[in-house]
Amino acid sequence: MSFKILALVTSLLACITEGTDVKGFTVGGYTPAAFRAPSPNTVTSNTLSLTRKSGSRSAAYLQSIRKNTQVNGLYQYGVAPLTQEEEGEEYLTEIEFGSKSFSVILDTGSSDTWLVETGFTCVNQTSGALETEAECMFGPTYTVPSTFKDIPNENFNITYGDGEFLTGKFGFEAVTLAGITVPKQQVAVVNFAAWDGDDVSSGLVGLAYPAITSEFSGDNPTLDTEAKQIEYNPIFTTMYLDSLVAPLFSLAINRGNSGTNQAGFLALGGLPPVAFVPIFASTPIQILTLAAYNITTQYSFYTITPQALVYEESKHTHYGYGNWPNPFQPNGAQYIVDSGTTLLYLPTGQADAINALFDPPAVYSDDVGAYVVDCNAKAPELGVQIGGEVFFISPLDLILNSEGSCFTGVDDGGDGPYILGDVFLKNVVAVFDVGASEMRFAAREFY
Repeated sequence: MSFKILALVTSLLACITEGTDVKGFTVGGYTPAAFRAPSPNTVTSNTLSLTRKSGSRSAAYLQSIRKNTQVNGLYQYGVAPLTQEEEGEEYLTEIEFGSKSFSVILDTGSSDTWLVETGFTCVNQTSGALETEAECMFGPTYTVPSTFKDIPNENFNITYGDGEFLTGKFGFEAVTLAGITVPKQQVAVVNFAAWDGDDVSSGLVGLAYPAITSEFSGDNPTLDTEAKQIEYNPIFTTMYLDSLVAPLFSLAINRGNSGTNQAGFLALGGLPPVAFVPIFASTPIQILTLAAYNITTQYSFYTITPQALVYEESKHTHYGYGNWPNPFQPNGAQYIVDSGTTLLYLPTGQADAINALFDPPAVYSDDVGAYVVDCNAKAPELGVQIGGEVFFISPLDLILNSEGSCFTGVDDGGDGPYILGDVFLKNVVAVFDVGASEMRFAAREFY
């Protein structure tokens, strides 16, 4: 290992793994301002087909909060072991840098778009030991062409919820996503990585707001601080500012037994090509932010406040909202809308009441981290009320089979945060209208 690489590893690990007083994150939030009226709910041809893979970086953050792994008031990431049910799923899609196409992770919780560079350095995220490129398990790497224009004296530096971290450089390149080309988009190229990949994806495309981009002044990532952060426009922001699309994107997640190989669709500027009931309910977007202490990294979640959960005897269920630091309503129940989380995570009283309605009843298992149920059980009727509409969840999504053992799609969210995961999202078209600062939902037709 060269002296330069050793110095970088040592400095980064000092921020990430040494001393419990510097490893962790705090919770905050804000409601973004609307800058235009709601965009029309029209189907667009600018769509991307999605494929799924096990494991989710957003799930790692959220489980850290839920399991209350705090030291000195900071939530600790990368230390709470996740069961298979808690790991969640991520979704992959295709992107073009110049004339080359790559498979990348779709992430609504971060803002940067990046690819890993040919000849990058791979290190172990715990020990910092130099490893072969194969150990990071990326897909094909990106050979930087002459069309890529470096941005001098700036660097890329990000850490994810499971402890993975990346550094690299920024530049401008023509980037195409969902058939839309941005001729000069700022993107990152990773040359130093502690990563646990899937041997398929070569990078990531982020769809969150510019406020959490991971660009810093200077060319030495070990010297990065919050004061050195530089905000820039990520790819989706560039698209709508340049009037290439309307300022909304939408998501339709398919269940595994839907009869199609597609895990779902992401649509930019409109709606995906799936059958849905043309009645939309809207609710304001609230952004939950997780800011890593002393690591200059943020992660964000699209969050809403449902009006109610609807199920048998729901009016007689008593529950508390927990004591996690809710930045929106101290006595309210906000729910993160997260495609990276498989299950619904609800307040304990509601989770217990709903699981008791399965026939026969479901029973919570600490080993599984979920409510275990007979695979042939009858699921109860369950809906989520948003904007005056009730969106019912198919029984097909309320009992999940894992190698012959079954658990329910409703889990105990404890003290929070509470989540509307894929169990809910497989039943709706979810519209993220950032221009109007609202989310809209329409029920999927039966499939």
